[in-house]
Amino acid sequence: MASHNSGRSLESTMHTVALIACTSRKGSLPAAAEFIYRSPLFSAARSYAERRTNQWFILSAKHGLLSPETIIDPYDETLLRMTDSARREWATGVYLSLSKIIPSGCRIIFLSGAAYRMHLEPLLAASGHETAAPLSSLGIGSQVAWLQKVSREAIRLSHMDRFYTLLERIGNQASSDRRLSMHSSASVNHPRGVYFFFESGERRMTAPFQHRVTRIGTHAVSEGSRATLWNRLRTHRGGADGIGNHRGSIFRLHVGDSLIRRAELQEIFSTWGVGQSAPKEIRQGEEEIELEVSLTIGQMPVLWLGVDDEPSADSDRTYIERNLIALLCGPTGPIDLPSSEWLGRWSSREAIRTSGLWNINHVYDDFDPTALDVLEQYIEIAEGHRNKPSHSLAPVGWRSRLSERKSASDQMSLL
Repeated sequence: MASHNSGRSLESTMHTVALIACTSRKGSLPAAAEFIYRSPLFSAARSYAERRTNQWFILSAKHGLLSPETIIDPYDETLLRMTDSARREWATGVYLSLSKIIPSGCRIIFLSGAAYRMHLEPLLAASGHETAAPLSSLGIGSQVAWLQKVSREAIRLSHMDRFYTLLERIGNQASSDRRLSMHSSASVNHPRGVYFFFESGERRMTAPFQHRVTRIGTHAVSEGSRATLWNRLRTHRGGADGIGNHRGSIFRLHVGDSLIRRAELQEIFSTWGVGQSAPKEIRQGEEEIELEVSLTIGQMPVLWLGVDDEPSADSDRTYIERNLIALLCGPTGPIDLPSSEWLGRWSSREAIRTSGLWNINHVYDDFDPTALDVLEQYIEIAEGHRNKPSHSLAPVGWRSRLSERKSASDQMSLL
């Protein structure tokens, strides 16, 4: 039987199988298939499969489907030298072999090149298997680097898995249609909270059947602020007529900037983002993009969690927002990379392009794991398992300690 892994966090109870392509670099003596392939890519993909899936198999150009422990001799064959009809025949053989040993309807992750997927993937999809190829947009060198990063940052990834599991609990209390355009003050009935945006087509590379968070935000972080959670979300969404104000929403500003740059319309919409306010004639000239921004953000699914402490820069909302953004990006960059088609890749802001988030603050900060405990406690409040706190749940003095660390880091950089 193929290797099983009980030490990693899965997206759900759905059985997940990884298929790893064979490589040209092999040992010189007969050996178990899992040891005969010697390339850095194979080794890194094997580590990913063992950590992130229930089962894994090898796609061999000569042998078809291989269990890792199967003893084989070294060989020199590749799908790249086969005719298309031969690759089709190979794929059919692999599909028939695989169908006998994996659960029906399980999920398949390809850690392989296009030649190994092109005819096999449609067969699996037609028989009810959901498939993903998280490495497909990366070159060989980038694939190795990313897979090694996944192994190197295993502790951080476990925190990310916990975060997404907590988001599932928030989602259990949400409506079936999570698009922002479908909500109003009646459905967003928490006075204060933290919100999480997702986007169609954006999936986690480390859990490719799970949607990736693309923005984290909050509001009322200044003492005396009266802004509500719905006020903030409505500002991001725009008015009922589709016209919004990107000068009042940094989210709209960034989305509009990316839309303009993707369509190469910078000269036409040169006033976008200029100034804190603008006269009527300028705003009218920007309406086309404002409408497109409203449509784009309105289609994004959103989840929110009530965190109703007092407005303050030291609020639990600020603490949660800052640390969850840092978790998803941080000093070493994101683990779950944005797709090649993600709109934010056209942003003029490097922080957005590199983080995969519509955020520019905190994307390079360090993460405090205690933030997940605080988040979970507020989820327990929402679930009715815990009473609303009478005091802040964030660590006492967290902001001052953060400032001290930043000051020390700045001093070190001057040495």
